[in-house]
Amino acid sequence: MMPETKRLPDSMAPCGVYCGACPSFGKGCRGCGSENHKQRRTSKWNCKIRRCCFKEKGLALCSQCTEFPCKLTDKLQGSYPDNERFRYRHEIYRNLLEIQRQGLDAWLLQQEERWRCSRCGKTIVFYHYRCPACGYEPDRKG
Repeated sequence: MMPETKRLPDSMAPCGVYCGACPSFGKGCRGCGSENHKQRRTSKWNCKIRRCCFKEKGLALCSQCTEFPCKLTDKLQGSYPDNERFRYRHEIYRNLLEIQRQGLDAWLLQQEERWRCSRCGKTIVFYHYRCPACGYEPDRKG
C-alpha cells in the first residue's frame, strides 16, 4: 500500500525512519517530513535521500521509486553495523515494506506504540533505546 498522501507527516522520513523516536524531534526539529525552515536542527536539509525523494523525484517514500533500493538507501541501511546507537537505520527496508503492506497510517500508529514507554508514557529514543524520562529500557527486538 502506498502512503495515503504524497506529503509525509512530520514524524516520518522518506527513507523509512520514524522521526518521532529521535531525541531531537519536537526539540528544535519538526521531523524529516516537515518543510518548516524555522527550526534549529538543520541536518535534514542536507540529507541526500530526502533531497532525492522529495525534491528531485516528487515522491513521499523511497519505496515508491523505480530505483529502490539504491546506493543511497543501501548506504543508510548498512551504516554503522556494529554500533547499537544506529540500529534503527538497519530497519529501514523492513519499515518501508511494512508501510507498503499495511499503509502509512497503520504503520505510524504501530510506531507510536512501539516507541512509547510502557512505564511513564513518554517517548523512547532510538539512539539509546531507553526512555530519557524514567530510564526504562524495553525489549530491543523491535
